[in-house]
Amino acid sequence: MMKTINIKSLFSYFFIWIGLLATSCDSEFNDSSSIPRNTEPPKITSVSTAIEDEVVSQGVLENTYIIRGESLGSTLKIYFNGYQTSFNPALITDNVIFVTIPEEAPYVGQANILRVETLYGAAEYDFSLLTITGFTEETVNGVKLVHLMGGDFTDTESVTFVSGSEEAGNLVELEATIVSVSETLVTVEVPAGVEQAYIYLATTRGAVAQSESYGFSYAIYIDELNAEWSVDGWGGTQDLFSTEQALGLYSIKSVREGWSGLTFWAPNIPFNDYEAITVTIYGTGAPGDSVTLAINDFDGAASHQNLELVPGQWTKFVIPLSDFYPNGGTPDSIFRLDFQESSNTGLAQYIFYVDDFGFL
Repeated sequence: MMKTINIKSLFSYFFIWIGLLATSCDSEFNDSSSIPRNTEPPKITSVSTAIEDEVVSQGVLENTYIIRGESLGSTLKIYFNGYQTSFNPALITDNVIFVTIPEEAPYVGQANILRVETLYGAAEYDFSLLTITGFTEETVNGVKLVHLMGGDFTDTESVTFVSGSEEAGNLVELEATIVSVSETLVTVEVPAGVEQAYIYLATTRGAVAQSESYGFSYAIYIDELNAEWSVDGWGGTQDLFSTEQALGLYSIKSVREGWSGLTFWAPNIPFNDYEAITVTIYGTGAPGDSVTLAINDFDGAASHQNLELVPGQWTKFVIPLSDFYPNGGTPDSIFRLDFQESSNTGLAQYIFYVDDFGFL
């Protein structure tokens, strides 16, 4: 599985140091007090990841790397794209430097230079930087897209959605189709079947950056209804396997009379286990049409949320659970959620579609 390593504590450095010391008698690590430092100008021969010790030519912000070379023992300063970083002198020999790339180092529009300055000169090395700062989502013609933001994405090779773990026996790695790549933005199609995953972006320079969690902590409906839930409604009908409009295979088509609703019955979801509800709704009426998302059978203590729909377009809503109870008095659990038509136009029929529904 692709992964990135972020080592920030001296404790982690200690174990890396001990592991390398234990390799062999001809290790590149030696007692610096018994061997005089080389007074020649420094030279950088390679950079590799601290844990896997794999040679790379691009680094991920806040990750730790091994700089290898010659005459490094008297290092005074280290720069990534002109940004000076701190380092621990105890983790330097004439041939090795352990260093963490600072979060503040610039990564786009740069000369991509790693620079080491010693008492006896300076050395530079071609080395670019990588980070994912966030992502946004969009649906175009029924295809779910993710836009990864950050950089330097110029040498992007693959983007993979990873969920589960080897330890739990449920590891799933799904490679995404890349739509476009620029220095600061990569757009990919979300692989079918993804509910929750971390997004890994790998480059031809050997770097791998990881995003924050994508998707749902708990899915209610993605192409099919969660088996623990049930659906009904009043004043209309619903189709749980509609293909007319979908963000995948199916969506829920809700055909409603004015002020009628679509009801989801929950298996008593602990209220404090999640932070928000997210749902994507497709409107078919006029601008300004809306549905009201109500909690726990229109709980009188709650502030139910009005969701304005866009005709002919999927609109994603993320509603913090705290918005339902801005004055406190939150319930122990959620047992029911309703989408009530609330346009107040007096029409006999309203149609909307529900998909990608769940908790964050």
